[in-house]
Amino acid sequence: MAKRQLQLTEQEIGQFRYAETRTRDVHELKRLQAIRMYGTGMRLEDIQNITGAGESSIRQWAMAYRAEGLSGLRSKWQGKNASKLTDEQRQQIKQRLQEYRPVDLQLSVGEYWTVSDLRVAVEQWFGVVYQDETSYQTLLHKSGFSYQRTTKVYRSRPSQAALADFEAELEKK
Repeated sequence: MAKRQLQLTEQEIGQFRYAETRTRDVHELKRLQAIRMYGTGMRLEDIQNITGAGESSIRQWAMAYRAEGLSGLRSKWQGKNASKLTDEQRQQIKQRLQEYRPVDLQLSVGEYWTVSDLRVAVEQWFGVVYQDETSYQTLLHKSGFSYQRTTKVYRSRPSQAALADFEAELEKK
């Protein structure tokens, strides 16, 4: 087994503890704690159990720390990286979804907005296509629509009116 190359001093451990109290990012906190434990000689299996991180992730974080110090463990995510629509465009979508039905806009024959209808509308209106259906569901939700599960209708089963007529005929006989 290879000898661990990362050994933290008492001063470095103190820096880690201070950084752990200052961060508001849970992912960064997890990295800081994992490398602090790793650098103090704790068994890798124990660190994995505590943090839930994989062995390769812990080793990559250790390499990042050796290369860049504490800044190498900071989160690189900036947020809103997949925002393809502006806030104004989202507001326009909300307004249009409230005013019109898909059948009014000749998008489909449906009376109610569906994910597939919204996909077509967003592409026509703004030229934007999301890869994941969840993005369209989020747009619907933020526009004031809720998910409604369709009811199961069995084609072989007669309608309530037909069933009532049949029972009435049986009683006459």
